[in-house]
Amino acid sequence: MKIGVIFRKLNVKGGTQRQGLSLANELRRRGHEIVIYTFNYSPESCYPNLLKNFQVHVLPKEETAGTPKFAPTSLLAKSGILDILNENRQAKKLAAVMDLDFDVLNPHDQVAYKVARYYKRRRKNIPSVWNMNDLPLKRWGFDRARGCDDTFRQPWYKHLAYRIFDFYDKHAFIKHQNAIVVVDDFNRKLVGKYLGLRALTVRSGPDFEYFKFNEKIPPKNSIKILTSGILMPHRRYEDAIRALPIIKSQGVAPTLEIIGDTGNDKKYYSRLQQLIKELKLEREVTFRGKVTDEELIAAYRDNHVYTFQHHLQSDGLSPFEAAACGCPLIISKTAGCHEVLTHEENALLIEPKNPEDYAEKILMLLRDEQLYRKIAKNSNAFVRGNFSWPKYADGIERIMNNVISSLT
Repeated sequence: MKIGVIFRKLNVKGGTQRQGLSLANELRRRGHEIVIYTFNYSPESCYPNLLKNFQVHVLPKEETAGTPKFAPTSLLAKSGILDILNENRQAKKLAAVMDLDFDVLNPHDQVAYKVARYYKRRRKNIPSVWNMNDLPLKRWGFDRARGCDDTFRQPWYKHLAYRIFDFYDKHAFIKHQNAIVVVDDFNRKLVGKYLGLRALTVRSGPDFEYFKFNEKIPPKNSIKILTSGILMPHRRYEDAIRALPIIKSQGVAPTLEIIGDTGNDKKYYSRLQQLIKELKLEREVTFRGKVTDEELIAAYRDNHVYTFQHHLQSDGLSPFEAAACGCPLIISKTAGCHEVLTHEENALLIEPKNPEDYAEKILMLLRDEQLYRKIAKNSNAFVRGNFSWPKYADGIERIMNNVISSLT
C-alpha cells in the first residue's frame, strides 16, 4: 500500500510523534510506501533516528502563519474561532500538495484528521484511519481541565462556543474518518460519550531494541523517582512534589526527576516552581526539560522507580518504556495504561490527585525489597509479552485492509 501519514507537528518529542513514526517505520519494513506530511518540522527537535528513512513534506512557513483580522482582545479572538479558522486553512493547504495516488491515509492525533477530510474532497472514496491519542474536542478539554484543577473556571461564552465548535468539528471532519483507532479503552469510551462514534483499541508498545532491561538494586534509605511528559496540568506533577515531604518525614531521602518540555505551559511550570520553593525542595526536584533518546534511556536506567500520576490521561508509552528498562511502576487509576496492569503484581496503582497515596506506594517499595523486585520483573515481562511495534502494526494494518475492502 501507499500510505499518506499526516502529523500536526514533527518539531517536538512527544508520545504522538514516537508512536506514529515507529508505526511508519514498521509499515515501511513490511514493504509499504510511506509518505509523511506535517505543518511544522525539525528533525533534531523530534526523533531523528525515526525520521531518517523518510522524506517529510512540510507546509511552507508562510502558509503556517496566522492571519487574524480582529484584535486579540476581541470576543471573537477570545472565543478561539480565529485559531480554528487558521487550522482549517492550513489543513486545506497541506491536503492540496499531497500526492493523489494513496491507498489509505493515516492522520495522527489533532488537526491531522482535518487534512484527511480536505484530501477526501480531492479524491473520493479514499479511506482514512485516524490514530487518536487525545480527544480533540473543546468540551472534553474543559472537562479534563476542571477534573485536574478544582479552581479552573471559564466564562459562559466559551462554554457556548465549545459546543458549537465541537458540533462543527464532528460533522465537518471527524465523522468522515473511516476508522478511529485509540490506544486504550479510556479513549474508546470518550469517543462514544462525546462523539457517539465507534473507536477501535490497538495498544502500542516500546522498541525493545532501544529500551533494554537493566536489573536494579532495590533502594534502602534513599530513592530516585522519575516521571515524564510535556508539561500540562493533567500530568499532576504537583502530586509527586507534594509527596516528597511525606517521604522525607519517614527518614528517607527522595529525589524527583521530571522530563518534559517546560515551555509548553509556562503558567503551569511557574506554579510548580513556586510550590517547590514553598516546600523547600529545590535540591530534591529537577526539571530536565527536553532530552535525547540516549538521555531518556539513561534516566530509566539510573532512577529507582517510574511514576505515572497523570490524571485523565491516555495510555502513554513512557510507563511501558520504563518497565522495559527495569523500572517498577506506580500508576494512577485514571491513566489509560492502568487498564491492563494488576495492582501489586506488575504495578502499584494509586488514587488520582492523592500525594499521600503516592508517598505510601513509594514507601512500600522501599520497605519491601521482595515487592520491589517482583514489580520490576513482572512489569518488564508483561510489557515484553504483550506489546511491541510489530503487534501494533499488525492491528493497524488489519484495520487499513478492512476499510479499503469496505470501499471496493
